[in-house]
Amino acid sequence: MMWLDFSMFLVLLGLFFYVFAVGTITVLHKIYFALHLVLMVWPLTQFIAQTMPGSSYRLFYLSGSYVGLSLVGVCWFIFVVFMTGQAKVIRFGRIVMLAIPALLSVVGVIANPNHMFLAINEQLGTKQLQSGPLFWFMIVQLFSYILVSLIVMGYTIRRAASVRHQMLVRTAMIGVLVLVLFGLGDFLVNIIFIDYFSSYFSIFSVGITLSAVYLVHAITRHRVFDIIQIVQRDVMNTISTGIIVLDESGIVLEFNKAMKPIVKLKIGERFNPEALGIHLPDPIREEFDDFLKLQKERPMERQELEIALHSDGDYRYIVMQSAPILSQKKKELLGRLLTFHDVTELRLLVDETNSQNELLQERNQELLKMQEELFQVNKKLEYMAITDGLTGCYNRRYLLQQLEHELAVNVQYGIPFSIFLFDIDLFKSINDRYGHLVGDEVICATVEAVRGTLRAADILARYGGEEFTVYLPHTNREQADIIADMVKESVEQNVVKTGHGNQSVTVTISMGVVSVEQFDRQALDDPKAFLRELLAQADSALYEAKYSGRNRIVKRKLA
Repeated sequence: MMWLDFSMFLVLLGLFFYVFAVGTITVLHKIYFALHLVLMVWPLTQFIAQTMPGSSYRLFYLSGSYVGLSLVGVCWFIFVVFMTGQAKVIRFGRIVMLAIPALLSVVGVIANPNHMFLAINEQLGTKQLQSGPLFWFMIVQLFSYILVSLIVMGYTIRRAASVRHQMLVRTAMIGVLVLVLFGLGDFLVNIIFIDYFSSYFSIFSVGITLSAVYLVHAITRHRVFDIIQIVQRDVMNTISTGIIVLDESGIVLEFNKAMKPIVKLKIGERFNPEALGIHLPDPIREEFDDFLKLQKERPMERQELEIALHSDGDYRYIVMQSAPILSQKKKELLGRLLTFHDVTELRLLVDETNSQNELLQERNQELLKMQEELFQVNKKLEYMAITDGLTGCYNRRYLLQQLEHELAVNVQYGIPFSIFLFDIDLFKSINDRYGHLVGDEVICATVEAVRGTLRAADILARYGGEEFTVYLPHTNREQADIIADMVKESVEQNVVKTGHGNQSVTVTISMGVVSVEQFDRQALDDPKAFLRELLAQADSALYEAKYSGRNRIVKRKLA
């Protein structure tokens, strides 16, 4: 029987390394490994104990086997807690508290005070192992943990939402039941009814091994613990982007379904980039070769290449990326991740967006051109609104608005100014003799003669008919008199062609001049009334000049 125990230990050891080698190590795997190690203690120490000649050595190794047995229940319970998803509810502190009975049992086994746990009496024959009260405490806590684990698993099966979760819990429950059944058999045969048998039977070691074989079979065949890895693989296969995972030597570790139509791959074989290059046109193949060369020269850098493939009259745009896989701590190169992303739709969308942007820019240019034309039209309308259509000088409305503004500034700062009001002498006789067209030419020629004499800041406006007004800012009486004489002389010297042979016309003007040098701030209370008085004075001076014989200037100074 001792060799059966040793054989069971070897089987358990092989299973341990098998799961470690073929499975992805998750948290649940780590917890199972701890449980598996505890289970391995029983057959190993039972085998060693049976090979020891002295009772003291046998008792030492038997104590070790019962230490492992004391921890089986709590290890199963912790394994069930994590497997059923209760780890968030039962935190580490609570697990430590729940493990106290098992730890007390371990202390009782190691201390074995006055042989209250176990004693060996070789004179009693088959029943030489004497169990004390601490032994029964161990049995009670062991079956208590197992019972609680079964209750938790039964509750989880009833509440589990997914079939996979139910299968996971049922797998663990079957493993527990196998262990319980063989444990009860071992307890009955080797303890309760040991007098009916001539030797020790390794029933519990067989039960441990069968339970471990079943769990390992479920772990490796049905992959009940590898839900994360399965989800990752499903996610990879649902992605339209082609993915290849290589190790540092270029061996294929994983690839998804999107790569199957592109290139033939097998896990464990070396990736051959030339298998991709043969499908590319010559110009693109050169870029691809440069991409591979750069990848070898700079393995720690991320590389990217976009290629355009022409097929059936359409272009397909593929973005190839090569990214290093680095370790978290030492930043060592562990492998490479190759991705192949079809960006045709994105490129078409970008091209369409660029086309729309160009069209929008053209329309914006048209709008800017229309705005410029509208601005020029508005500017022309504004000019027409403030100027006289015949002569091009300002009209009466603009003059009055400007005088009202200038009046406020001049009164506030005491700036002198002057106003001319002049009229073309005997203009009606010109219209009657030569016609209105010649009359219009005479008016325009007179305006040009006056404008050529005035300063840039002076304002010339048509007041009505053949009557005009000139506003001279910053001009006192003496300066106004000089300018008035120059205007009168310029008009006298101006000759206008009539269009009737060599006939020409010369005209004279009569002018009234009013200068303002001193101000009363009360003028700001009603500036329009002040302007009416000012223009009335200029008009009075003009009529005085006309009735005094014409072609003369009458000057007045407004107090």
